Amino acid sequence: MIENYVHHHVDWSTFQRSKVEGQCNGDSYFAKETDDYFICVVADGLGSGQGAHEASTKTVQVVEEHHDKDVHTLMKLCNQSLQYTRGAVLTIFKVHFQKNLLEYCGVGNIRLIIGLPSGKMIHAIPKSGFLSGKPVKFDVREIQYQAESMFIAYSDGVELSSPDKRNVMRSRNPRVAASYLRQKCSAVADDMTFVIGKVT
Repeated sequence: MIENYVHHHVDWSTFQRSKVEGQCNGDSYFAKETDDYFICVVADGLGSGQGAHEASTKTVQVVEEHHDKDVHTLMKLCNQSLQYTRGAVLTIFKVHFQKNLLEYCGVGNIRLIIGLPSGKMIHAIPKSGFLSGKPVKFDVREIQYQAESMFIAYSDGVELSSPDKRNVMRSRNPRVAASYLRQKCSAVADDMTFVIGKVT
């Protein structure tokens, strides 16, 4: 089921589906808006089933408990939480409303795309590998965004062609984009999660 959220600065929609109906989804996400920022994490535990779900859930719990911290600190805390688990890949991004600034960091194949009102799309390139508690050097990057910018963060269960990406970024609102993507990804045989939003 698509879930839709409308807040003061960001409207967003999410959708999740398990690889096998009735089984645990190895993906997890968390998103929250405050007066000052919007933060989101999408994580995918390695493998599938309960072990993958437990790993991805640990990272989401970290961000939920410490969402006021900067992205670099959150990545470090998420990595520490994954000791003695299968490990996970994840992307965290934080939108700072007063500065019109978006900072992001990712490890593994969770994709993040930002669509500016001009039509330009920025693909946030993640670091290769995965997190499992071992030391990692994180590369946090920043971009300036404008009002009406769109974003999508998604796990590898979502397959988007270039036309799909353009259609998502040109959508009137996240709800329309989420409905389009759900139909496009109906045949993908993997756990899937996406978060689509617009900064108003």
